[in-house]
Amino acid sequence: MDNDHSICQRLAMMLDEDPSCTILIIGRYMAPVRAEYNSVRHLVRKAKLRPTIANNGHLRSVTAQQGRLEAFAPIGPARGRRASAVLHVGERNEHIDMVLDSFRMSGAIVYTSLGV
Repeated sequence: MDNDHSICQRLAMMLDEDPSCTILIIGRYMAPVRAEYNSVRHLVRKAKLRPTIANNGHLRSVTAQQGRLEAFAPIGPARGRRASAVLHVGERNEHIDMVLDSFRMSGAIVYTSLGV
């Protein structure tokens, strides 16, 4: 099992290698989701993320090539979005498993972290 830092490094590397990709970080509560979002954002080297949205349940940073790093808590607004990778932060249940399976079926790489 990967630790949180290696997952964040992997997501940052994805954005560096393909600055046009979209990465979603989702979870039930915003505090752990924001922590993972900031970890990935600070690890990105070449993609040059600039913040565009920061409100109650949604954070977004965009690259010059229109790639995105987005965070959602709760996960409702993230459903139906296209992503290259998804990181779920927190405990899982049947509903979250169903949402993560739909991301997997659309071709996204799905990671899970407890966010502790």
